[in-house]
Amino acid sequence: MGVPQSRTEMILARGLRKEFTVRVKAGRLRRHKQVRAAVDGLDLRVDRGETVGYIGPNGAGKSTTLKMLTGVLTPSAGEVRVCGLRPVAQRTRLALRIGVVFGQRSQLWWDLPLRDSFDLLRHVYRVPAAEHAARLRR
Repeated sequence: MGVPQSRTEMILARGLRKEFTVRVKAGRLRRHKQVRAAVDGLDLRVDRGETVGYIGPNGAGKSTTLKMLTGVLTPSAGEVRVCGLRPVAQRTRLALRIGVVFGQRSQLWWDLPLRDSFDLLRHVYRVPAAEHAARLRR
């Protein structure tokens, strides 16, 4: 992959694109295929130590972008590196360095700090306190 990465870049994406083929109604019984871009030409750089918010309306491509950054989805075009790794090709190694939660609204409580939500789940799943504390530190 041709994306150079310096020691300060944690995320570097150039021209990132993800297309999906969808079937669209073309009458009562007919459908035709249409290609839609969920992410279209995203350039993104996040340096070590930066905190970034990634916001937008439903359907803007936020989850699709995160899935490409974690190697869950393969980009249709563009180049990406996360922690110096190629997310799809090196997904296992990358998963040891980062974590992402998708669609777990029932597992997290909006009115509690994230750490408190994790503590409640520790009790639900009977995770020993020492193991839980070690995971949080890590």
